[in-house]
Amino acid sequence: MANYPPPPPGGGWAPPGGAPDPYAAERALAEFAQARGFQMSPHGDVRWYQAWQPFAYLPPISRVGREVRAQIGEASLAVAECLESDPLKEATGEHRKVVSFLMSPRLAYRAAVRSKGGAGVIDDVTKGLDDLFGSRKPKGYLGDPTFEGRYDVVGPTVEEANAALPTPLRHLLLQGNFRGILEVRAQGLVVTFFDRTSFDPATLDGTIAWVGQIYQAATQYPHVVTPR
Repeated sequence: MANYPPPPPGGGWAPPGGAPDPYAAERALAEFAQARGFQMSPHGDVRWYQAWQPFAYLPPISRVGREVRAQIGEASLAVAECLESDPLKEATGEHRKVVSFLMSPRLAYRAAVRSKGGAGVIDDVTKGLDDLFGSRKPKGYLGDPTFEGRYDVVGPTVEEANAALPTPLRHLLLQGNFRGILEVRAQGLVVTFFDRTSFDPATLDGTIAWVGQIYQAATQYPHVVTPR
């Protein structure tokens, strides 16, 4: 030790405010899932989600991040971080969506709904150009000007689109100021909310509650229609 200069005094202090916990968010998610009996996974199987494609309005899924799986009565629900391969959207941060996938034998008809605005800069500009030049024309309309004033609607036929979007569901979407994409099909539905993009306990709690209401309203069929 004689050949070494004396070392400086020890630190023994913490950074101002304490160091942030880099695992706090993931721990909160795990605790949230465990408390509610949900299954949490850091990486969803992209092949399972891509098997839902093609979509009417939702962009193609290229990657999947974290996912939560839950049971809503007889329905199975998966909520996942879904990413698309689009350089422009990646530059603006619009390539990532939190998307809910629900499966139930009670769902029988097909239709898709998209808010007329609020999807993000890139999607809104693209939609505006599509509307201007007529490159995306729906196959069927509901004949409901109040609902279609707020949402684009597409379905295999007018009759099936009306059956897939019963009046209680339209009221729920309008009164709840739903902004996003809803795609209903036989035995399943897909939902993404434009204003719910974080994958955290508070957002997931609200999202799962919303999807549960949508599912209940979507299965209040007034009559039977034969899908084509």
